[in-house]
Amino acid sequence: MLQFPGLYVLDCDLNLDGPERHLREQRKLDLAYAYDTITFDDEGKPMDVWLCYDRLMAKLREASANPDIKTVGIDSLTMVNEFVIRKILAMQKKTEMEARDWIPFKSHFLNLLVGQLRRMPKHTVCTVHESINWGPDPRNIIGKILLGYEPSVQGSIVDYFGGFFTDMWRCEGYVGAGNKSVFKLTTMRTTKSDLKNSSGIPAEVLNPTFEELNKYMKI
Repeated sequence: MLQFPGLYVLDCDLNLDGPERHLREQRKLDLAYAYDTITFDDEGKPMDVWLCYDRLMAKLREASANPDIKTVGIDSLTMVNEFVIRKILAMQKKTEMEARDWIPFKSHFLNLLVGQLRRMPKHTVCTVHESINWGPDPRNIIGKILLGYEPSVQGSIVDYFGGFFTDMWRCEGYVGAGNKSVFKLTTMRTTKSDLKNSSGIPAEVLNPTFEELNKYMKI
């Protein structure tokens, strides 16, 4: 995400230091992007979590009207999941979600993904952590087998998450030869991940750069 042109990052996780350091120091890439934190206000003061969803939506509206911004990135939707839950609990004056509360949860997420992001005259990129699903191993009564990965967002909306995006990719990192970090981008659906690829990017790309991917995306 940090390599996309004209980028404006809405940082919900406060977790970009590692990716930025890797790209600048190990990959020797120049990065230039605008940036706002969502869990801190414009004066650098911590925000109450239940107010963060509204701040995120306000910043998206500002970005939509800014002609200098070409790409909007949200990092990450897993944290936005918590923003929405806290907002609902605060409005309902509750301490935990009830079954009926997942209806407004879904509504808030659809407002973000469809009502706001899809209407923006920008390219949009969202990151999300993943949940690992395990199941019983039929050959070992005490063992488990990996069933697959899915976006770490709660509620039934995760069952059709890919429908809100043109592409869904999975990125994983590991230590390669010479003790160097390697990142593998998987762009096509597998038996473990429900992915999407609208641009014809190869199914697997090692240490991808925007320039390499944009040969296919052409944005």
